[in-house]
Amino acid sequence: MPPVIPLPPLSLPTYLHLELSSERPSALYIHRPVSTEFPYESSKVKFERLLNFLRLPHQLEQVLWFGTLACLDAWLYSFTILPLRFLKALGLLVGWWASSLAKEVVDMFRYTLEPPMLSRKSSSTSRVRPAKRAPSGLSPYHKADLLHGLLIIISCMLLVRFDASRMYHSIRGQAAIKLYVIYNVLEVCDRLFSALGQDVLECLFSKETLERKPNGRSKVIRPIWMFLLALIYNVIHATLLFYQVVTLNVAVNSYSNALLTLLMSNQFVEIKGTVFKKFEKENLFQLTCADVVERFQLWLMLSIIGARNIVEVGGFSLSSLTSPTPGPSPAASANPANSTATPSLLPAAFSLLPSLSLSSPVLAPFLIVLGSEMLVDWLKHAYINKFNSVKPSIYGRFLDVLAKDYYAHAFADQNLTKRLGLPTLPLACLVLRAGSQVWGMFAATGFAAPASAAGRSLSRDVHEGGAVGMGRVEGVFRRALGAGEWGRVWEWSADDAMAFGTMVVLGLLMYLVLLAFKLVLGMVLLSFARRRYKGMKEREREGYDTHSRRVGGWGVTEVDEDKRRWIYEDDAEGLRKLREREHRDKEKKEGGEGKGLKLEGVGRYMMAAKRIW
Repeated sequence: MPPVIPLPPLSLPTYLHLELSSERPSALYIHRPVSTEFPYESSKVKFERLLNFLRLPHQLEQVLWFGTLACLDAWLYSFTILPLRFLKALGLLVGWWASSLAKEVVDMFRYTLEPPMLSRKSSSTSRVRPAKRAPSGLSPYHKADLLHGLLIIISCMLLVRFDASRMYHSIRGQAAIKLYVIYNVLEVCDRLFSALGQDVLECLFSKETLERKPNGRSKVIRPIWMFLLALIYNVIHATLLFYQVVTLNVAVNSYSNALLTLLMSNQFVEIKGTVFKKFEKENLFQLTCADVVERFQLWLMLSIIGARNIVEVGGFSLSSLTSPTPGPSPAASANPANSTATPSLLPAAFSLLPSLSLSSPVLAPFLIVLGSEMLVDWLKHAYINKFNSVKPSIYGRFLDVLAKDYYAHAFADQNLTKRLGLPTLPLACLVLRAGSQVWGMFAATGFAAPASAAGRSLSRDVHEGGAVGMGRVEGVFRRALGAGEWGRVWEWSADDAMAFGTMVVLGLLMYLVLLAFKLVLGMVLLSFARRRYKGMKEREREGYDTHSRRVGGWGVTEVDEDKRRWIYEDDAEGLRKLREREHRDKEKKEGGEGKGLKLEGVGRYMMAAKRIW
């Protein structure tokens, strides 16, 4: 610090000269401290941060895609593997019931055919407790499979009673602002019930609930009330998800671009609520898990809405495959300008992508919602990393944790879905309920009604005999696909039996296709998870800590625990303070300010830091 601070230039030529100069002013005019050459971050740091901002989408999408495909694999488990396990456990239970019943019948006949004198003689000695029945061969895993299947079956039977059309029109009749409020309330309730339902289902399927008592008998009271509690939760959560699908469908089918308004209002609120906050690594991991589940649920809901829109606009029907396509009307061909000027009856969201004219009723809302969701995720995570000085390589660690969960718990326990907080059972019930509705709409509108006798021409009557066979085959397919009603079994005709056989064959083919897809997807994910887990273990071996410390002015002397005790033999207090300081530094380095919390122990609905995402 100089004794006198120089005066600034007071003449106009000197001030203009200093403004136009490309060098720093002389110390005679401005005093600059030597210690602070540049008070802010250097351009090198800012350039690296900008590169990290641009590299983030690739790193983030790896985690999101793996997590989404893992969610798809866990969701397909409910439709492919769970039915086989349910039938296996049911077969064991029925076999045990049959063997017990046969044993009771044999004992009863043996008692009735026993000689009377012998029975009187042994009456005094036979008043003992009968022998215990052999326990069933059901393990806790078999009981869990039975309870899984019963939860889905009973929940779907209850959900079928809800009138989807009334739900749709009750939501559609609300004002636009109420539509946004309803969607946000349903989204919050979905997260709350996901956190609660995860604990309920884990308690129901745990060994403590399903294992036998010490005397060999099965527990009854606790599994029953836990099953009833899980059933109530599953029905309520599936109903909330169904309302969410209906609300999103109302926004998609709106004529006032309500879909874009709903997306903008929700997603920009999400950006505002996340980017301007302090984030720990545990919070960032929970946020990534929440984004994985949110993207998968959007995929599922938009697929349901797309299938419904296909059926409603007549994009797929059996009559379109068998009947010839009608040509343009003479009026339309004579005056094409009038045909193009006719206003469209489709909602506004269907025509946002005019180049995709054939598939816009399905792809336009799908691409808009998913595209905006991906863009919001990129911006959100990019600004979080920028403001919290986090490198995109952290998402590689997140991917390692998810891959380790998938690989280490394969074929045993779906630990990955527990960490992500995916509500598998409510989503399975949602798809079954919505799928039955879409299939009913397809069966009602996807088949052309047979032409009336009054509208037939003479030339068609001539060829009527040759068309009887095709009409019979078409009728069989109509019945097999659900377009007809089934009478009593003993009153079935040959066509009814053929239709039932066709329905069974088609259902079996659809199941085999889903099973093959699930197995291939599981093999691919397991192979990828193994490679990531192997690389994770190799990096751990390379960075193995020997718990030795380098001390000295230049840090070149390695001191292990024995040498340290020898050095501090006459200074026990100094050794204690040194160990306490190293312990605090180690905990702070591992993250958590004394908690020592690692990502392997972080779940989505765990209060790891200041907030749950």
